[in-house]
Amino acid sequence: MLKAWIFLLLAIVCEVFGVSVMNYTGEDDKIMIYGFMFLMIGIAYYFMSLAIRKINVGTAYAIWEIVGLSLITIIAVFIFDTSLKIQEYIGLALALLGIILVNLGEYHEDSTKA
Repeated sequence: MLKAWIFLLLAIVCEVFGVSVMNYTGEDDKIMIYGFMFLMIGIAYYFMSLAIRKINVGTAYAIWEIVGLSLITIIAVFIFDTSLKIQEYIGLALALLGIILVNLGEYHEDSTKA
């Protein structure tokens, strides 16, 4: 089960890298930037496919989306000088709380049963 969570984490990291480079699409090397973005998102989907073998697909996708969104927002704020309104911070906090509650409520089969 730990491997599945590692795969999910790798999927999130790859997606974040892929989406974060979209800010550079105004540069001269658009083809390279788009190529990198598509490659990273493709790798992210591959790792996600490995993760959902053990993690419920709804839970994995929800975690992938909100953690990815949060990381992309943090990168936008600290690297690209994006400013957020208080409602956006509250929305992110509520989404994170929701993901925590979904994860806590996920049913796990007891592996000791025969």
